[in-house]
Amino acid sequence: MKLILWDWNGTLINDTPSNVELFNRVMGELGYETVTVERYREIYQHPIQKLYEEAGFDPSRHSFHELAKRWNDLYHTDPAPPPLHDDARWVLESFHGSGTRQALLSALAHEILEPAVARHGLNPFFEVVQGATDMFGHGKVEQGRALAAQLGAYGPEIAVVGDSSHDAEVAQELGAICCLVSHGAESESRLLQTGFPVCGSLREAHARLSRRVPALSGEA
Repeated sequence: MKLILWDWNGTLINDTPSNVELFNRVMGELGYETVTVERYREIYQHPIQKLYEEAGFDPSRHSFHELAKRWNDLYHTDPAPPPLHDDARWVLESFHGSGTRQALLSALAHEILEPAVARHGLNPFFEVVQGATDMFGHGKVEQGRALAAQLGAYGPEIAVVGDSSHDAEVAQELGAICCLVSHGAESESRLLQTGFPVCGSLREAHARLSRRVPALSGEA
């Protein structure tokens, strides 16, 4: 393994609770019922519009474009940005120190992602920070292909680390290793259905992935 492609929301940053609050706020403004964190984690999916529709959003009544813009505006102006997950900085520092290349691949709009990463002082760990070109959360398969090609890593040379079934889809498309964490947007039971390893923490993910990093594991 030469390159780790990290997801951001829910994986490195602990923003699922605040994202559910925003989700309920924008849905409530349109007159839809709110959801619990548990329900949100059971219906989370990409493209993100499907998540809203699963919760009751009706695109024939309201514009998803306007809803997505409202969510992004609120997320961007949150006066109390979410914290990193436990061990996030330690894990990034450890892989960085071992010489493992790392990049960030997120479905969050790039204009929001970039300052968020900088705010936490994580830029030195990533060769590339790549967010979405729009705010609609369509997914990141194509961006994943482009990023892998840009960095010259292919197939099992890459590990995708994320918190959703969509991250598993990205890994499958790239022929990559995949390690999912269950502390984010999607429930553990749904992540297990992907067939990929599911870890309860970033430290556990680090231990699993380290076995594939020669500098850390001693492998030839």
